[in-house]
Amino acid sequence: MDNPKIVIDGKTYTPKSPKMKVWREFLAFFDEDKQDMALEEYLDRNVDLIVLAFGQKEITKESIDENMEVADIVPLVREIFLWLQSLTFSKLVKIPNGETESATSS
Repeated sequence: MDNPKIVIDGKTYTPKSPKMKVWREFLAFFDEDKQDMALEEYLDRNVDLIVLAFGQKEITKESIDENMEVADIVPLVREIFLWLQSLTFSKLVKIPNGETESATSS
């Protein structure tokens, strides 16, 4: 899966290599019940996740407010979450399975 991208002031950015904090924050947000969350809070939380995921000083709430269409916020967060999942699972498949190793070495 391609890295998500964001354009701020005409320059394209991709997220830094994600740390566990990013994974945990995204999981917590996607597991959270948002039924009673106000739309403004929902969008603010999405912007916070974008800032966290990109992890660069140029990517701030203010720069996102000034450069992104509101309709692009939620799709970008979903794209980032899918990207995080693809990174995680692609590494998990490479971890040797103990049962498989013992079966092949006997």
